Formats: sequence, structure tokens, C-alpha cells
Amino acid sequence: MHAHPNEQLQLLELAQLDADHQRLQHVAKNMPEQQHLVQIEEDRRVKRAAAAAALGALEDAQAELHRIQNDAKLVTERRAIDEQRLSTATSTKDIAALDTELQALARRFSELEDRELGQLDEVERLTGEHDVARDAMTEIEALAADLLERRELARNHLRDEAKQLHERRQSVVASIPVELVTLYEQRRAAGGVGAAELVGTVSSATNEVLDPAELTRIRALAPDELAFCPVSGAILVRTARSSLPG
Repeated sequence: MHAHPNEQLQLLELAQLDADHQRLQHVAKNMPEQQHLVQIEEDRRVKRAAAAAALGALEDAQAELHRIQNDAKLVTERRAIDEQRLSTATSTKDIAALDTELQALARRFSELEDRELGQLDEVERLTGEHDVARDAMTEIEALAADLLERRELARNHLRDEAKQLHERRQSVVASIPVELVTLYEQRRAAGGVGAAELVGTVSSATNEVLDPAELTRIRALAPDELAFCPVSGAILVRTARSSLPG
């Protein structure tokens, strides 16, 4: 196949645009922010679970404290009623019964006071544990939020760059004959590189030196006759940087 040397040079520009697009795809798949998010995800899960467990334990302890305090309030109210009744009682039997009940209520109130003090200590301890767990979760979630924000900014930048590359590619493709673009795409699909420059005696498609016989064969081609990389199959474009025996 034949193509004007200038059209062949345009293939190099097209190949560079495609290489840049591949680079963007690689960057998008290997963004450091995303990799960092993946690395901390297990730690996030553990810290969220720890904070939830600490909160649950604290709420249970607070509920138990509330029950103890309610029981103590009921005992206090009952004692006040019995003391009032005792102050007006005249029957020996009633007085004895009220006195017995007041003694029982006093023991119950003392027991509840002891339980309340112990439960207050437990609530204080669990509050500290919850604060630590919550702060640890807040810290890692703040890191995750920062990484998510930076990842989105990076993605937006990549999308903008990809859009620019697409527009430039469309412009370059429009200036190259359809048959040449078709051949380029076929070679790119087969070997990964559609066109490459012959730099010195090295094919930039493979970074390998061409053997002397191949270089002699390429030199014998007309300037508008296409050469191909013997290893990758890419269209091999000769430029001022090429070295051919002669």
C-alpha cells in the first residue's frame, strides 16, 4: 500500500494520541487515591463496627442507670407515703407493718444507691471507650472523604483530558485517507501499535534493532510505499531520524 510521507507522519501523531489515551486508561485504573481507599476500607469497616458496638454498650448502660434511678425514685416515693401513714397510725399492728416495710425500703434504697454508683462508673467508662472509638472512626472517615474528593477531582481532570484527546484524534483521522486509517486500526488491533517511527535502526514499536537485511529491504522501498515492523506488524514510518544503509 502507498501513502504520502506526510500522511505517514500523521499516523505517528495518531499513534501518539492513542498511546496517550492508553496512558489515561492506565492512570484511571490505578489512581493512588482509589488504591488508598481500598487499603483503608477494612480499617474503616472495623472502626465503624467498633464505634457502633461502643455506642450500643453505652446506651445499654445508660438505660440500666435510668432503670435504677427510676426504681430509687419509686422507693423514695413509697417511703414518703409510709412515713406519712406512720405519723398518723394509731394501731400497733399498722405501726409494726409500716415499720417493717420502711426497713425493707431502706435496705432496697441502699442497695439501689450502691448499684447507681457502680452504674455511674460503668457509664463513665463506656463513655470514654465510645469517645475513643468515635474519634478513631471520625478520623478515618475524614481521610476517606478527602480521598474521595481528590479522586473525583482527578477523574474530572482525566475526563477533560480524554475529551481533548478524542477531539484531536477525530481531527487527525479526518485528515488521513480512510484506507490508511483502516490499515492502521487493523495493525493496532493485531499488535497493540498501529504505527511507529524508525528511530536510527530501532523500531519504536518494539524498541528492537532491525537486522541489516530488513533495513536494506526498507531502504529499497519508495518513500510513499509503506514499511512494516517485522515483529509487531505496525506501520513503520521513516523520518529524518531514521538510519538506513545506503
